[in-house]
Amino acid sequence: MKRFEKNGYTLVFYQKENDKKFSFLIENEPELTEKLLNSVKTKRVKENSIKYAVKGIFEKLKNLSLINKNSEIMSTTNPITELAEKIQSIYGANIQTRVISKTGADHNPTITIEIELPNGDIYKASGSNKRIAKRLAAEKALEDLD
Repeated sequence: MKRFEKNGYTLVFYQKENDKKFSFLIENEPELTEKLLNSVKTKRVKENSIKYAVKGIFEKLKNLSLINKNSEIMSTTNPITELAEKIQSIYGANIQTRVISKTGADHNPTITIEIELPNGDIYKASGSNKRIAKRLAAEKALEDLD
């Protein structure tokens, strides 16, 4: 058994009986181990390849952790989703979004979006892409609703 620690994770390589290759797991993290195994092609390595595998596995773990953290943040703080849910509960209808304008060069545009609520209120915002502009407009609408 070979153990490697980094960033609070302990990576364990182990051999099954009569097996020349090593399998691996993250100690005390069965769910993360499963996610990791689902995201890699090679699930078992030869002993002389362990040091290369460790580097790749810790990099993959770092990326998986960032994805998990970002998706948690997005699911709880996305103003577009929050606005849509709030409007649905208040009016029983959906918000309408439209691209009002696109100015500037293709490599550096400014997009203006408007969000219209079922009561006729309109919120406009601009950003370097549609997603940013829509998010900013939704934040303005949420401020007014609170």
